[in-house]
Amino acid sequence: MKKMYLLLLLVVSLTAGAQTLYPYLQNVTPNSVYVTWKTESNTESIVEYGTAANDLNVTVTGNTNIFTDSGYPGNYFYHNVKLINLAPNTKYYYKIKTGTSVSDVYSFKTLPNPGQAATPDGHIRFLIMGDNQLKAVPRYDSLVSAAKRKVREKWGANLSPEDNIAMTFMVGDQVDVGTLDHYEHVHFKKNRGLSGNIPIQTTVGNHETYGTLGMQSYYDHFYISELSYKGISSGTENYYAQQAGNVLFISMSSEHTGAAQMNWLQQVVAAANTDPTVDWIFSLSHRPYQAEQYVGDISTWVRNTAVPFLTTSSKYIMHIGAHHHLYHRGQLKNSPAYNIISGGTAWDQYWGMSSEEDFEDVQKTICNWIYQIVDIDVVNGKMDVESYSIGSVDGWKNNQLMDEFHRYKNKPAPEKPSIENTFTGSVTLPLTLNGSAYTTTSGELLNTTQFQISKTADFNIITKEVYRDFENLYGMYQTKRDSTVDRNLGVDITKMTLGANSIPNGQYYLKLRYRDRNLEWSPWSDVKTFTITGSNVVNTAIVTDATTYAQNSTIKVNYTDAPASTATWIGLYKDSQTPGSSSPSQTWQYTNGNPNGAITFTNGLPNKGRYYAAIFSNGGYTEIAPRQYFYVGPIPTVTTDQEEYAVGMPVTVTFANGPQLANDWIGIYKMGHIPGQVTATAYQYVTTASGAKIFTNLPTGYYYAEYFLQDGYNAIGNKAFFKVGNLVTELWINKPVYDLGEQIVASWTDAPGIVKDWLGIYHEGENPNIDPLLSYTYFNGQAEGTLALTGTALPTETGNYFLVMFTNDSYNEVSNRVSFEVVDGTLGGDKFKIDNGLKVYPNPTNNTNQTIVQSDYPIDLIEVFNTEGKLMYATKNVNNNKYSLITQDLPTGVYILKIHSRKLFTAKLIVK
Repeated sequence: MKKMYLLLLLVVSLTAGAQTLYPYLQNVTPNSVYVTWKTESNTESIVEYGTAANDLNVTVTGNTNIFTDSGYPGNYFYHNVKLINLAPNTKYYYKIKTGTSVSDVYSFKTLPNPGQAATPDGHIRFLIMGDNQLKAVPRYDSLVSAAKRKVREKWGANLSPEDNIAMTFMVGDQVDVGTLDHYEHVHFKKNRGLSGNIPIQTTVGNHETYGTLGMQSYYDHFYISELSYKGISSGTENYYAQQAGNVLFISMSSEHTGAAQMNWLQQVVAAANTDPTVDWIFSLSHRPYQAEQYVGDISTWVRNTAVPFLTTSSKYIMHIGAHHHLYHRGQLKNSPAYNIISGGTAWDQYWGMSSEEDFEDVQKTICNWIYQIVDIDVVNGKMDVESYSIGSVDGWKNNQLMDEFHRYKNKPAPEKPSIENTFTGSVTLPLTLNGSAYTTTSGELLNTTQFQISKTADFNIITKEVYRDFENLYGMYQTKRDSTVDRNLGVDITKMTLGANSIPNGQYYLKLRYRDRNLEWSPWSDVKTFTITGSNVVNTAIVTDATTYAQNSTIKVNYTDAPASTATWIGLYKDSQTPGSSSPSQTWQYTNGNPNGAITFTNGLPNKGRYYAAIFSNGGYTEIAPRQYFYVGPIPTVTTDQEEYAVGMPVTVTFANGPQLANDWIGIYKMGHIPGQVTATAYQYVTTASGAKIFTNLPTGYYYAEYFLQDGYNAIGNKAFFKVGNLVTELWINKPVYDLGEQIVASWTDAPGIVKDWLGIYHEGENPNIDPLLSYTYFNGQAEGTLALTGTALPTETGNYFLVMFTNDSYNEVSNRVSFEVVDGTLGGDKFKIDNGLKVYPNPTNNTNQTIVQSDYPIDLIEVFNTEGKLMYATKNVNNNKYSLITQDLPTGVYILKIHSRKLFTAKLIVK
């Protein structure tokens, strides 16, 4: 049953004036659909429908829920009518009625039966759209309108959208905050262009969880709990699976991860694997699988747990994410599956605004507002995806095709390539390795090459790997922040060059493979060997095959570039041991003179603890490579009884599955503090495998608790994050009054340390959960730091404002609000000009005011002298073009200013 904050199932109709009605379709199946709409009054909920526009011969009455929120004093009437016993893959016409208000006649189609096509030509098609979120600007409604135009352009202007599009999937952040105002004006209003014809299915985003009502609004507006696949229901509206034709959509929640969702996911995939009516599996989550901007702001659960499991199904084809307001597309390296970010229209996100990194599993990142048309050829086993752009704030595009990709089943893979180099003797670097020409019988073009160079014939030790797509769209092109440069333009990816001294001397093994644009890999080439001489780099190295092991489990140590001596050996030691005759290793083996290889300790180590592997030369104890540390034993877990605590409340940290070693301990650290570099805020030793420790009198702050081994700073297991206090972060700025365009320097301590923490500026007296912000600035999740706000981050009008910090891309304030004023120092005109490049204003001033020094060039030094030549004040290295000179300590009189910029300026300042 749906939970309502105010739910009235009324059967008595309330009289009201005429209202404009717009339907919103959801939860379509082969036999049913929900029709919903919102009015300001009247509980009557009627749908009239039929299979002809002029014969709406069936009438259905539904329910009305009345919701209350800020700005809605009991006047938000939400109507829902479920149409049942419909025929599969059938077009229906309908209109909605509330009192005297009647909508236009709309039409929709039911889904086909499982496994079947929706269109006469054997296809079923979908729209994918990401974040809409913004209320005041016409972005998302423009995206919807563009998609509607494109559908008509592709399949006929005389056809309704539903004739060729079965559903729209939205990948989270349908609203900015979970208020009734945002559901009405951000989600429903901006989707009107299609929502009366094409049913919409939603995914939970982080912004659905924010605001006065949060997820409750999401639960109240949608009927997701009724959806199931093969009788498998999630038991929650946070995530669900829905079949449409031969496609299974798995909508996951990146905001509600954990064992329960994984359990459900395993059941769904197991059923789909044996379901002959499912040929394609798509997964969706708001936080994406990968992102090249705001690096790290992804769902690690999706990336490390959910998607790896989904790839075990041969039917899995793509993960769709959002959260980042741009488009990206990549491929999983070892699975024929794509990962994309859909390309939402919410807050601006361009190159240069965040931490950025070029990832090999992302082929392109494009800072545009983009949507996708997914076209499934049910009969022939084909998937085609087209991504269309409407541009950005820097320039609109008219449905420009920005990307297209596909997956066709049962097509042959590329032919096996070969290494064309002939190695007859030793070679010196640099060296270009040449792959053979790409060949295939499928007609598919080359997409990716992968070269691997190993020190061992079994490729257990990869010395060098180069994985490249034929294109790599990453980074800003010239100065166009919404454009992307192709870093692989003109690069022949069938060749790979090893630079001088890039790898050590020795023998190597080489292979490569090619991938086509249908995601099929060729077989690996035959392996070739070559020997490098003349290299000046030596890189003896060892690496264990894991960092944690169970007791008595096999431990494998790979090694490279070891001395070719039968006396070279590898030993395993306790962390506390120093190699030597008086401190024998736990176990050891010779390398038998092989310079590259692996030593396997089959029986592992019996005792729990921290260990390291070391490699030695000449049968002695001289270590010739950095040690490799690892842990043997159970992996402990730590949890806190709450995520937020009031100041003075005890914090209970529960631990389990500990190794119970001497002097193990639990430490409490503030975010941003690194154990061993900063003293723990609090700590306690543990003497049992499981239990609880209570920490009292923790100061205000953001913290994490972690399990450490044997009185050291070696952590094992997870971190448990929590907060003490209400407004924890202390925020301040460098001055109270700024001129228009003058940079604001913000500083803070004790921030949450999350990559999407941000600073927002609002008008004085505004409510961030209701009122639109003026500007936002991310700062890469620094727990403490300083940041200069410039350019578009600054107010553009005079007035009173405040600056405040928010956490995790939300509107949850975590700092104090800092008030400031913005004034226009140029209002005095030219009388304050000292030179064409310098102004001093106001002048005269008084000792309760400030005087602004403004220069066309950065100011190096400002000196204030009285008329007797005495230096009253000086400031060096201003490094800004404006400076506020505090005059409150200056007695009434006349002063001489010496301003060092591109040259020395002298000005007279009068203090009244």
